[in-house]
Amino acid sequence: MLRNPASRLITALLACLVLWAAGSAPVPTRAAHAITPDGLLKHIRVLSSDEFEGRAPGTPGERKSLDYIVAQCRDLKLEPGNPDGTWLQHVALWGITAGGGEITIKSGDTAFPLTATQDYRVSSSQPKAAIDIPDSPIVFVGYGIVAPEYKWDDYKGLDVKGKAVVVLSGDPPIPDPADPTKLDPKMFLGPELSYYGRPISKADTAYAHGATAVITLPAGGAGRGAGAGRAGRGNGTGRGGSGRAIVRESMIVRDESSTQHIAATVALNADKAAELFSASGLDLAAVRQSALSPDFKPVPLNASVSGQVRNQIREIDSANVVAKITGNDSTLRNEYVIYSGHWDHLGHQGDNIFHGASDNASGTAGVLELAHAFKELPSHPKRTVIFLWTTAEERGLLGAKYYVQHPLYPLAKTAANINLDYFSNWGWGRTKDFSILGNGMSSLDDLVKDAVTRQGRVVTGDTDPSEGFYWRSDHVEFAMGGVPALASSPGIDYVGKPADYGDQKRQEYIRNDYHQASDQIKPDWDLTGAVEDLQVLLEVGYRVAQEPARPVWRDRGSYMYNPHAGK
Repeated sequence: MLRNPASRLITALLACLVLWAAGSAPVPTRAAHAITPDGLLKHIRVLSSDEFEGRAPGTPGERKSLDYIVAQCRDLKLEPGNPDGTWLQHVALWGITAGGGEITIKSGDTAFPLTATQDYRVSSSQPKAAIDIPDSPIVFVGYGIVAPEYKWDDYKGLDVKGKAVVVLSGDPPIPDPADPTKLDPKMFLGPELSYYGRPISKADTAYAHGATAVITLPAGGAGRGAGAGRAGRGNGTGRGGSGRAIVRESMIVRDESSTQHIAATVALNADKAAELFSASGLDLAAVRQSALSPDFKPVPLNASVSGQVRNQIREIDSANVVAKITGNDSTLRNEYVIYSGHWDHLGHQGDNIFHGASDNASGTAGVLELAHAFKELPSHPKRTVIFLWTTAEERGLLGAKYYVQHPLYPLAKTAANINLDYFSNWGWGRTKDFSILGNGMSSLDDLVKDAVTRQGRVVTGDTDPSEGFYWRSDHVEFAMGGVPALASSPGIDYVGKPADYGDQKRQEYIRNDYHQASDQIKPDWDLTGAVEDLQVLLEVGYRVAQEPARPVWRDRGSYMYNPHAGK
């Protein structure tokens, strides 16, 4: 329950003092104070209500979500963000419901015994009713990574066209030469999941090499396998944490890129993987160890795979909501700062509604409150500010992917993306720390540190790096399109709480509420910490919109995008 009016006034005054404690803040006070706990809670309460049915794309809950956001944009007197004069960017999707499938593996000329679901799972993101896996020789390609900046190529020029590749999940766990008990921070981001460790990155690399299928094995590497495996977006499980919320229909963008995916992916259990390698005269543990070296070379197996995958498909017409504030500088108004937050969640199964109050009604509300703050400025900022509420984030970042593939404003003219997602512990009060996901990737981090220092707080990196949270929300699509992107996660060092309070609360949320019907507003929510975090993001976006220089990538981040993607 929110505090009484007197308490709220005291909180506001304290926030004002904190905001100015480390020096004069660049954001006018009226704009910073436009963001309030009550304003956030109002939007979260509506969006996470039963009436919105879990906000799944292609459902009545979508229509209600779009209508609500557009109505709020009109009330704020924002401008329609689509250059055609409307509030929506229509997003064409394929809905894909897995209908099962079977594979046959031959070891030499002998059938290798496998039982579907028990020994393996096979799926395809191709929008087809039936997808054939032709008889394909199997090749082990280590971690399936091609990373020139690390002088790493698991394919070593091997032609795998028409072959199936076996890959280990996650990143290679390379020991730190200075301390073998830790991972080398100079290789694949150390304990953090890198771009290359994502399942979708491995599948895309295999597809680019002409492979027919990807067979994934558990990595088994210390500190790298579990988080990496769970971080594979695009499988209908959103952030991939507990994975308990079953979403039977996956989605992909419906355009010319729809079929530009690997035909099939197979998850093979550890015991059967060991048997398969043994049948080819290979020791899985030994070849796994050999895959930890940049000198690794692909290893053909005396085996082949074939099969078929079945899908049920449907066309879904969804939408992103787009609003804007046009910049007041005759030149810089043609450059853009994008705030984003996905409006969608997991819908419902029968009478069981997945409300998504934290994930991501809170992020949707946060972008609305930021828009409110920008409207309280005495004049428009120099650059144009875009407010983007994306669809189908929970199904693989698809609304953001669609925007990047079909940008309403040139990506080359987009100075920054600031994304709001997974603010689950916004309801737990104020923190002494502010977490940047992917800390060190761009100069946006410097602006964050300035703003956080002004509040008397400290900046940390990802507080749970092995989970790979940087790769699990919409900012990733902008980053891979060349746009410097900022993603934050609430801190875990709570004011007035024991040292382990934040970590305990986060684990409780993941265990009990994440992607569950119970992700609802709690009676004891305290959103003062949410306000402070949003004031940081307000200052960052405002400075990007005002200052002549644009944010830049740093070496740590520039490897993971295609610099020619922005058009």
